[in-house]
Amino acid sequence: MKRRTLLASALSAVAVRPGRAAAQAPFGDAHLERMKALADAVLPQTIGEAGRQRALTQFMTWVREYRADADGDHGYGETRVRRLPPSPALKYPAQLDDLDRRAGGTFAAGSLADRQKAVTDAIAAANIRDFPGRPNGGHVATDLMAHYFNGPGANDLAYGRAIGRGACRDLAGSEQRPSPLTGGR
Repeated sequence: MKRRTLLASALSAVAVRPGRAAAQAPFGDAHLERMKALADAVLPQTIGEAGRQRALTQFMTWVREYRADADGDHGYGETRVRRLPPSPALKYPAQLDDLDRRAGGTFAAGSLADRQKAVTDAIAAANIRDFPGRPNGGHVATDLMAHYFNGPGANDLAYGRAIGRGACRDLAGSEQRPSPLTGGR
């Protein structure tokens, strides 16, 4: 293969990638009001409004930075690297619209109890029984909960200590128990 042909092929492959990112654009800041109402309905009240906002911001960052077809992890004992599937966020706008319908108009305007009932009904209709290991598009509510409950914040809350699972810590002081949580997490 000539060098010129190889370069043209490489450039055309790169030129296709922005189209994939554009295909993921429908979900984002335009949905923040409904996502905040969803976070308030499904995330623990004990973490407070600031904790729920932090969890929502982390989830939205994960969604924004998700890259379909990127190299994923390989399973234990497997040599084949898996590719990431399409973004689960492609399904979220329709799922949020369904929550609006179930809430009788505007999901974000409903009471906390009404929003929780709408979410419960939507999850049952989607036939979801367990949280996924990572967001998978089954339902935006369970994806948000899975993202939070599989993270270090929920782990710290469960133990009542600032463990910081997954964070690198110095060896100095590692023999000490993690400090108790202060305020909502």
